[in-house]
Amino acid sequence: MWAELAEAVGRAEVLWQALRLGLSPNPLLGIAAATLAATLGGHPRVRREQRIWAWTVLAAGWLIGDGLRVIGRLRDTLAGSGPLASSPVWLAAAALAVWAFAGFAVGYLAPAAAGWAVGRRVTHGTGWLAAGSVAVGVSLALATVLARIA
Repeated sequence: MWAELAEAVGRAEVLWQALRLGLSPNPLLGIAAATLAATLGGHPRVRREQRIWAWTVLAAGWLIGDGLRVIGRLRDTLAGSGPLASSPVWLAAAALAVWAFAGFAVGYLAPAAAGWAVGRRVTHGTGWLAAGSVAVGVSLALATVLARIA
């Protein structure tokens, strides 16, 4: 019974550490990617191509900023080295997924989505500017708060 409890606590600890890694995204690339994506897609009459470019910028920013670290840890895990090598495969996959999704959602998607929401409501032709400004502000605020938490 105690061994099972210790194992469950160990699994929860692995997932908690993955979440903490996800809550510490790269602030520089997060600000740049979220601002550019919000600027591209943050005005009332955004075209489909601009939405595609905005999502591409977000994905590329995450890949350069945080995704390569996740992919590197995945490579280490599959090679049998690193802190997740002794974990079950499902736990390692879940931890890497939590890390990847949390980092993307908090560091890149949330600021861009805030910029999109504001920019689409501006009616005097400067929605893209408002979207970029809000994305910068939200990115800086999140980076500051997350530096204290994680």
